[in-house]
Amino acid sequence: MDYEGKFILQKEVNWSLLNRGLNIPISLWKLFGAWNPEILIQGVTKRIQIMVGGEMYNAILTNQNFNRVKYPDHSDMIQIRYDSNKALKNRLQTIFHRSYEHLYVQRQLPENRHKPLPLSDKIHESFRFYFTDNPDVFYLECNTDEEYNQVADKLRGIPEEVYEATNDETFFMQDKTASIEEKERLVKYRKIDRSIIKTLKEHYDYRDEITGEKIGSEYGDSVVEAHHIDYFTVSQNNDTTNIIIISPNYHRIIHKNNPIFNRKKYQFEFPNGEVLQLKLYDHLQIKI
Repeated sequence: MDYEGKFILQKEVNWSLLNRGLNIPISLWKLFGAWNPEILIQGVTKRIQIMVGGEMYNAILTNQNFNRVKYPDHSDMIQIRYDSNKALKNRLQTIFHRSYEHLYVQRQLPENRHKPLPLSDKIHESFRFYFTDNPDVFYLECNTDEEYNQVADKLRGIPEEVYEATNDETFFMQDKTASIEEKERLVKYRKIDRSIIKTLKEHYDYRDEITGEKIGSEYGDSVVEAHHIDYFTVSQNNDTTNIIIISPNYHRIIHKNNPIFNRKKYQFEFPNGEVLQLKLYDHLQIKI
């Protein structure tokens, strides 16, 4: 089941999701618009429901109230924990069985007991979390390794520049070799992209994140574009942390030269030694 809700985040599956729940930074929550202002009050706890496929599961949402003196640098965080009946936990462990089996084995090693563990680079499983029209109901979309592989070859056959520049969904429907499921998934990815891109453009007031300038504003328009830092046609990652808003010229230069993006310095580092540093990047500082 696909849900046309309001995107909050995409994240790789981890041990916490499979056993306890997830944390969402308040700054990310605000970026996409908190549909219920009540939950932005520190210390608030309420019962919610999470929809997975066509099933509803009970959970607890808390706006964590940290001791600001003891933890001055701790990010404000929404914490979501599963209901004590373990139904959602068991459902997710079944859906993401490849991730669960891999992480379970890794956590048995003494050196891994108390540290975050990444998935194997051979497993590509992630989830997306959405607001719904009901402020007490959220939707969790599961993206399994099997689903990732179903569209991987199709995406890699599309040049990244073409994917990013495509506004017409019929582009993906023209592939005669793609299955209906592959086509529907590609179109859905594109819809999510456009929703995130619109949000980020509005967030930066249609400014180029590299120069901080509005490109074309003197002519009464803006021509900034979205760029996937890790190419979407390889990563299938359309989270906010993988998208920046830049001018068409810089966009072409980046695609032509394939520089490395340094996430610690927020800059593109080119093979010839040149550097393009972002001036605007606060959405990339959100830790998810």
